[in-house]
Amino acid sequence: MLKAVVLLAVFSVIGAQKQHQQQPHQQQLQQQQSLPRYKEIPIVNLENVLEVDGKFRYSYEGGDGTRAAQDGQQIVVNNQVGTASQGQYTYQGDDGKTYSISYIADENGYRPVGDHLPTPPPVPAPIARALAHLATLPPSKDGPGRKF
Repeated sequence: MLKAVVLLAVFSVIGAQKQHQQQPHQQQLQQQQSLPRYKEIPIVNLENVLEVDGKFRYSYEGGDGTRAAQDGQQIVVNNQVGTASQGQYTYQGDDGKTYSISYIADENGYRPVGDHLPTPPPVPAPIARALAHLATLPPSKDGPGRKF
């Protein structure tokens, strides 16, 4: 009988130790499962063309409806080589809405257009009239701009 009690105590200690060792592993699995996962999105359509004269175009469409396309070419401005391009992209936001942007990128910078993008307020009428009047004046004798 004493042997049975000792064996029972030994097995209880071993079982408790195994359970204690499994808890951190289970906690780690729960933490991994609660971390945000990125889902794999297949590319369902892809085009990528580069011409020898520097012109290019690409487009792709993802399985989630994301789309992008761009056309461009190499340009020279003030003896500097650069790229001028135009394109558009569309995606679904976290809020479920579809967002679309079209853009031009060239020597004048990146200029996006989209219904959801903020726009500057209109120029107040008195300032617009003053600018229109200044545009009608002859250039100054000192050249463009003022010297202070």
